[in-house]
Amino acid sequence: MNASPGAARPGLTVRDDTDASSGAVLQYRLITGRSEAFRAEKLQAIGAARRRILDIGRGARHDESLFAGSEYRVVSIDPGDRPDFLHDLCTMDAIVPAAAFDVVLCIAVLEHVYDPFRAIGQVWRALEPGGLFFGYVPFLYGYHAASTYRDYYRYTEQGLAYLLREFTEIEIATVRGNLSTLANLLPGRLARVQTLLRPFDRFFSFRQVSGYYFFARKPLTIE
Repeated sequence: MNASPGAARPGLTVRDDTDASSGAVLQYRLITGRSEAFRAEKLQAIGAARRRILDIGRGARHDESLFAGSEYRVVSIDPGDRPDFLHDLCTMDAIVPAAAFDVVLCIAVLEHVYDPFRAIGQVWRALEPGGLFFGYVPFLYGYHAASTYRDYYRYTEQGLAYLLREFTEIEIATVRGNLSTLANLLPGRLARVQTLLRPFDRFFSFRQVSGYYFFARKPLTIE
């Protein structure tokens, strides 16, 4: 992970990773060095709009006070999440009507689903046209299965952009940078050194990161 002349600086970059092999257009805004601010801004804006929100896996459990004026529902396979719908995301169409929500939250869930493409299709179906999709996926992060779910996948920046390719206004925010990500993988208290390393992440590429927050919109009209 040596620094390079093209190392990213904290801020905003417009990426075009369009894939000539698949023909997929992968265009998005990449935000580096401010992941927690990105998360807070998006969730606060969602809460302020008092929308119909579906939280998959209750990943926003610590932010539920923001949604006090919203219709907030949870779908999960884990009874411990106290879901409104105890159901699998990949077959969610059996219990969630089409276009029933303005917002879908999917924070730290897509690594646990057995079919991420089908899962994204279910999110698309549940969202009304113009609806918002916010979430998080890990990239360089430790194994973390549990009794009620497995740990199947990790996502690169380009892999996430491909998953979201049918959405518009895509924003992807890096979580940690090259050095702090490496430190975060250390065992126990050694991982705390990441705090000291974060100021130096700006000298590196922001390609080797812990994961990504993302925000996207379902188009108002489907071609």
